[in-house]
Amino acid sequence: MVEMHCHILSGLDDGPVHMEQSIAMAEKAAASGITSIIATPHHLNGQYNNQPNVVNQAVDLLRAELRKRSIRLEIRPGQEIRVHDNLIGDLYAGKCCTLAGSRYMLLELPFGHIPSQFPGILHELQIAGIIPIIAHPERNRLIQTNPDLLVEYLGQGALCQITAQSVLGLFGRKVQRWCFHFCKENGFHFISSDAHDMKDRTFMMKAAYHLLERRFGSCLVQNLHNNARSVWNNQTVKLEVPVIKKRSMWFWKQAKHV
Repeated sequence: MVEMHCHILSGLDDGPVHMEQSIAMAEKAAASGITSIIATPHHLNGQYNNQPNVVNQAVDLLRAELRKRSIRLEIRPGQEIRVHDNLIGDLYAGKCCTLAGSRYMLLELPFGHIPSQFPGILHELQIAGIIPIIAHPERNRLIQTNPDLLVEYLGQGALCQITAQSVLGLFGRKVQRWCFHFCKENGFHFISSDAHDMKDRTFMMKAAYHLLERRFGSCLVQNLHNNARSVWNNQTVKLEVPVIKKRSMWFWKQAKHV
């Protein structure tokens, strides 16, 4: 498995504090069947600022420790970049990491709102040849209540990553229902753990994949695996089915009350 959204680098954000904690996470990841991790520390979220050189140095240190301990796990650099006013300027100034050096970039929306400049940023990224991946949109309150917003962003060329814990219902039944509906409509492209530690926010990808396979079949799960591998290899993510159709407001009003 390829894990493309993970806070495994120590001392950079709200993930592990010490290298030994990073190693423990790496061992757990490898034991769960993960072979490759893109490390995505928070960047410019109001609390953490992790420039590419800092991320690259932390990745090199972790790689060295993994080799020393014979832990078979590949690590590559990335960032979880909070959407902000100067994101495009930072991109051209070399202050943004793409995922594993690919043309894919992981973007985080604020949980309580969507910046007004976001559609414009998506357009500018497209011009720059960057494919944005929206991290855990199911946790944004505006998108929860108005999923057509996400439909619009997908129509602008964005891709979508949901979190394993959301699929498993650990963020509540409403969020889980949201994820299941978008699974039916092929409205998301990746699943990731967003792991931060060994206990509360750990690797649950295998369990999430098993649940999705039981509900929606092996084809969906295989597509999700292939998509993550495509990002790792900087290949085109193949969209087998057209982007989701807009749903009636009646459906979403009903879903809110379940």
